[in-house]
Amino acid sequence: MKLKINDSFYISDIIATDKPAYLEYLQEKQIYDQTLAIPFPYTEADADWWIDHNLEATRSQNNRSVNWALRRADDKLIGGVGFFGHKIGRDHKAELGYWLAKPYWGKGLMTEAVRKVAAYAFSELELMRITANVFVFNQASARVLEKAGFKLEGLLRSHYKKDGKIFDGKLYSLLPGDLNLPVT
Repeated sequence: MKLKINDSFYISDIIATDKPAYLEYLQEKQIYDQTLAIPFPYTEADADWWIDHNLEATRSQNNRSVNWALRRADDKLIGGVGFFGHKIGRDHKAELGYWLAKPYWGKGLMTEAVRKVAAYAFSELELMRITANVFVFNQASARVLEKAGFKLEGLLRSHYKKDGKIFDGKLYSLLPGDLNLPVT
């Protein structure tokens, strides 16, 4: 799968040669602080597990992925976007997650990536609902979702526990009609 964002960026499957980019960009503690599933420090073992996990998941789903790399035109990975544990053909809904290398923050790139992946998921993966959770203090991520058309459904009180702290989250959702796409 390859989804063009613009002349400089695109989305495609995760590949084994992405390892150096994961190791470079996921050393940023602020990415760890704003996500639930990305470890810190990010190790070679973490990168190996993530790449192997996605390659196997893609193989098991007829070579169709549900997690992708966000890339520059020169093919270097600079972020990721995808669905947690989604099984193609089984689930009608999925939870979206994403991260972006810090040098690319604030440029609207993740908003466009989320829009592209959502449209793809509705048309090709036959999803009827996409959800996304963000930590209540992660205003930038909430803004990505809002600009991509997601609707705030509610406050998740005391929903997260990370580094011994309990805190709130926000739940967002997107339906095909929110993007003016036909319902399949």
